[in-house]
Amino acid sequence: MQRMAAADAASYWMSERIPNDQFLLYCFAAPSIPTEETARRLVARAGGVEDLCLRVHDVPAGADRPYWVRAAPTEDQVRVDTTTRTWSSLLDTVAGLVGDALVPTDAAWRLHLFGSVTGVPTAGADEVNTVVVLQISHALGDGRRVSQAARDLFDAPPVRRDGRRDDPVPGPIRDAATVALGLARLPIEFLDTMRRGVEAARLAGRATPGPGYPLTHLNTDPGPKRALRVLVLDRHRLTAAGHPVTTAVLTAISRALPEYLGEHAVRLGVELTVGRTGEPDARNHFRNVGIDLHLDVDDLDERARLIREEIVAARDADTDPARVAQRRATQATPAILARWGVRGFDLQARPATVTGVTVVSSVHRGAADLELDGGKVLFTTGFPALSPVQGLTHGVHGLGDRVAVSVTTSPDVMPDVDRYVALLDGALGRGRE
Repeated sequence: MQRMAAADAASYWMSERIPNDQFLLYCFAAPSIPTEETARRLVARAGGVEDLCLRVHDVPAGADRPYWVRAAPTEDQVRVDTTTRTWSSLLDTVAGLVGDALVPTDAAWRLHLFGSVTGVPTAGADEVNTVVVLQISHALGDGRRVSQAARDLFDAPPVRRDGRRDDPVPGPIRDAATVALGLARLPIEFLDTMRRGVEAARLAGRATPGPGYPLTHLNTDPGPKRALRVLVLDRHRLTAAGHPVTTAVLTAISRALPEYLGEHAVRLGVELTVGRTGEPDARNHFRNVGIDLHLDVDDLDERARLIREEIVAARDADTDPARVAQRRATQATPAILARWGVRGFDLQARPATVTGVTVVSSVHRGAADLELDGGKVLFTTGFPALSPVQGLTHGVHGLGDRVAVSVTTSPDVMPDVDRYVALLDGALGRGRE
């Protein structure tokens, strides 16, 4: 067993209130073997991936943070769909999966295998492709970590079923042991929290608060429905102007979003997920930062330069002593208080400002050297979760020379999503194939 880090426990507890499963989509050329056999091989390969052999153990009475316990992958964690469908209808199907959230105490991941998809980006209209969607608990890791787990899944050699084992500790004994450990560390954590809290308060005045942006009609509760769209771009043409991928995409958003929102959009920013540097102390080793889109700068190259400078500054600011002290205080907080804080958070409250009017998650998923039983990978994408004040998110996912830019929204928030996607497509025009 392994006790969850504070950040991972917070993500797990929040998932009980706001679904935050990650959906990693990989498109492959058709495998050389039947889809059902591919599914069986994927279950066997999962047994060789450490992060895919875990589930959550909840400590009774919330006496401590949850634990990770070993759990052998099972066949029902891979769901097979051999229906012939178009790329558009596939995205509609994946959008519907959002409502079927994982229960990480039973299984922390699930795989959806679609064996016959036509009309996918970068492929011929009549070409049949296979799409794999890895649905995985955010508590298991941030975008970088779960992307590595997916890569390991496709690369791992099959593991014999009798070579995988569940956690051997009986449930009642595990319950008693984790409660006892939680109660034993409680007084120490209270004292540590007070000490670290005093230090964080002392340094708080030195921290520079991030920018806040007025709410738009996008910053409303999206409800249960989802709408997904994906644009697949050529990396080299996207970065032809000399700007990195994330900067280039944010610059395109800075053109498309104000045009979509109308004349009243005079100051906009995005909430960008930024990976932390250094040795991770949690599976979720990132933070969210506000990045101004600099709409007041007409020259796009200059605008991109300013956006890039903000991203670099946000990464550097993570080592600020005040921020480090705040993280340490949070990490020391007893589980019973941390969980109470998550459960007591008012999801209906409307903030005066937001860190960004949309969320952008950008992850490079490595070389395009993956295969699925003989079918070469074409591209990958993902769909960052929505929240009660975020009705539009963007995913930026690279694999080899291709970058997919996804749009996740709700028809209740953006009924004309295709108009926005057309604007974004046009803004990314310099990078289109």
